[in-house]
Amino acid sequence: MLPRPLLLPAAAACLGACATFDRPSYVDPLLIRQASADAAAQVKRCYRAPRVLGEGRRIATRLQVRFGPDGSVIGLPVVVEQSGITPGNRLFAEAMAEAAIASVLRCAPLRLPPEVVEKGGSSFELTFSPALRG
Repeated sequence: MLPRPLLLPAAAACLGACATFDRPSYVDPLLIRQASADAAAQVKRCYRAPRVLGEGRRIATRLQVRFGPDGSVIGLPVVVEQSGITPGNRLFAEAMAEAAIASVLRCAPLRLPPEVVEKGGSSFELTFSPALRG
């Protein structure tokens, strides 16, 4: 079994995968950090790493995810950025992106704090990076 990526709120160092919410109209920053950590932890449980060679595991994939008030995912998550791509691992980039997207869809609906959703927090970013898992 391959290790799962680490998911942490982006306010902390992005050591594996991070979740950050849009900045909704005033919501306590501590609540935003906690909601980010909770969203990341939920998605982490659903991540299935693709079968890639060691160098492919260095690819980090950042997704933008939109969700509804009930925690359902709206549309498909969008790849915002991939980093760590080299000529030697480029062929694994698509598999890493697909695994990240699938994990979000597999975990939907997410349990999100009503205070975040009610105040306009309707999207967040998740960054998946299996190689940086602690």
